[in-house]
Amino acid sequence: MLTALAAALILAVAPGPTATVRVPVANVWEAPNAGHLPLDPHVWATPAVTYSERLALVGHMPTQALYGETVRVLARRGGWTKIAVPDQPSPLDARGYPGWVRSWQLAPAFAAPLVVTTRSVKLVNGTEVGFATQVPRGAVPASATRRLPRTRADLVRTAEEFLGLHYLWGGLSAWGYDCSGLTWAVYRAHGITIPRDADAQFAAGRPISRAQMLPGDLLFYEHPVVGHVAMYVGGGKMIEAPNSASVVRIVPVRTSDFRGVRRFFGV
Repeated sequence: MLTALAAALILAVAPGPTATVRVPVANVWEAPNAGHLPLDPHVWATPAVTYSERLALVGHMPTQALYGETVRVLARRGGWTKIAVPDQPSPLDARGYPGWVRSWQLAPAFAAPLVVTTRSVKLVNGTEVGFATQVPRGAVPASATRRLPRTRADLVRTAEEFLGLHYLWGGLSAWGYDCSGLTWAVYRAHGITIPRDADAQFAAGRPISRAQMLPGDLLFYEHPVVGHVAMYVGGGKMIEAPNSASVVRIVPVRTSDFRGVRRFFGV
């Protein structure tokens, strides 16, 4: 049963221009009741979410929205709200990545201009939020929103902080990433906005040859539609979140089913 506060928040977020995500991570679904994932993100990286449950997310939970993200409210249906997430550019909707969230996970819009650059941190009210989350000024210690250097070595160093984290389809948080969620979050924390999905990242980046690639550049795979992305770390290796049975890992650059390299900053 909804608390009085949650019910009030739902009423406050009538269809209109914007709202703000009020929970650490809001799961974004293709349609209301399209699937299930425990609301506690701490369990996503554990065996409590089985392999079959992870596979069941495929095609049903395309992304997540993080605490403090501003979203555009498109429609409401029962206890669900359709949103577009401007921070996650997508060819699916010019207003931002579209999908459905539980209405109580949204609050009236509030300013959250700072980006969390530590793996997690607690807000002053005790709520734990994760990497790449947006927070209001004064909500967390200043060290948690330290601006990260925009260098290739630092992009790689940030991605490597998540080695061993279990893959999660649609995952966009420090408790579980999919392939493009990892690259999106790493670039976001360094002040660079790239599209949410691998195929859109492939289309948006500047093409370069494999011989020209540098650490931090993105490598893309699968035909006929790009379906996987990894980040080059140097030395002939890349970091990736590969599939529902695996974890974030560093592996040799693969040449099979290779589509190309894309660059999003620098020369």
